[in-house]
Amino acid sequence: MSLGFWRTEGLSSGSFDTGVVDTGRGSIVKRRLLMSVAMVAALSALIAACGNNNKPSAGGTPTAERCKPYKKAQALQLADGHVSLVGSVHALQGQSKPTVKIGFIGDLTGENSSLVVGSRDGAKLAFKLANAAGDLPVNVEFVALDNKNALESTAAPLAQQLINDKQVVAVIGPAFSGETSVATPLFCRAGITNITPSATRVDLTAQGWHTFFRGLGDDNQQSAAAGKLLVSKGFKKIAVVNDKTAYGQGLGEGIVKVLRATSNVTVVLDEGVSPTTNYTSLVDSLLAKQPDAVYYAGYVAQAPLILKQMRDKGLKAQFASGDGSKENKFITTAGKSVSEGVLFTCPCLDPSVSSDPAAKDFSSKFQAEYGHLAPIYAAEGWDLAQIYIAAFKAGKTTRAAILKYVTDLKDFVGLTKTFNWTKDPAALHEPTQKGVNIYEIKSGKIVLLGPVEEVTK
Repeated sequence: MSLGFWRTEGLSSGSFDTGVVDTGRGSIVKRRLLMSVAMVAALSALIAACGNNNKPSAGGTPTAERCKPYKKAQALQLADGHVSLVGSVHALQGQSKPTVKIGFIGDLTGENSSLVVGSRDGAKLAFKLANAAGDLPVNVEFVALDNKNALESTAAPLAQQLINDKQVVAVIGPAFSGETSVATPLFCRAGITNITPSATRVDLTAQGWHTFFRGLGDDNQQSAAAGKLLVSKGFKKIAVVNDKTAYGQGLGEGIVKVLRATSNVTVVLDEGVSPTTNYTSLVDSLLAKQPDAVYYAGYVAQAPLILKQMRDKGLKAQFASGDGSKENKFITTAGKSVSEGVLFTCPCLDPSVSSDPAAKDFSSKFQAEYGHLAPIYAAEGWDLAQIYIAAFKAGKTTRAAILKYVTDLKDFVGLTKTFNWTKDPAALHEPTQKGVNIYEIKSGKIVLLGPVEEVTK
């Protein structure tokens, strides 16, 4: 969906509305200075949290070993810092109920924001309705922070901002894999539960972060589904291109592995190309290889540009992409005729085309609230909010209590799946119920073809 459909709610400094926190319009120098200070504080806290002490802290807080940084971040050496380990609830003056806050981190205004605002708005609606129902023991404030363009360098300060607010008892997000890898060790050390609605890089759940949960299938499932789909269509020469991001590289490598293990299929091109607007070199390489199909593992800001430039040079290969490109923005960027027939794999539910009564009810409520159909990951955002709402109804209102509630979650029925978590340390807190749907652009609309198992029969 084009960005013009989405509302921006600016807030005064230090206050919260129903959604997005306004970062203000101060001078560039001032903002950079403040961000630098916050960045040093956040990374200092991460190192302090993950440094020399490998023994449990008082009160059973997470160990440094369990909350270690993600790969490259382990080499950072900064001064000692402090991470708040306390989650508490405070009553606002004049209110009978205490207030808790649920944080959110994701790209809300950048070039791929159309993939994130849905999960924010799905969660935001869930908390609004839950507060209005009046049966919660707390008032829930939803604090959505914009990590524009999902930069890893800004994810840590945003995570620290939430950690330092003692009323923040849990988090939805971050939305993308790279920012998740930076923010999650901080949440882990602070004992804050964070559930991502859309970060799919496989190894995120192999880091030992016991506070981290994934709300959807990972790129292993999507890679297998993509390979199965392309092979079932009879394509023999397949090109796989990734955008060199944490998400795209992992997905692309997985697809190549699946295809190379398949007989009678040749991967004619396996290439990583950093995001740009001019893909002449890539398209020329594709023209030389003449693939039957091209799978792009990357985001919607780039995918339609590649397709359009392929078509402009006469390359008619089938184009397919993943959940990072499944957005109506793809159609508006590439054009209706150029987009026709494009395939998407996605470990996500589109409630607007579901026959499930609960999904239909959600779609109706979402459209009434926002004036348009629920976009990608809106249902996932709703589901994760409902998990936290259930925790509040059970009287769990501190960071520690919510973590235990979510960890012990069993057979929680959501819109997208019934939630249970894996316990394998190599893939900890993945949903046990996973599935990948196949979508196709038909007559200017993204339509559901069905689960990959049905589509590839």
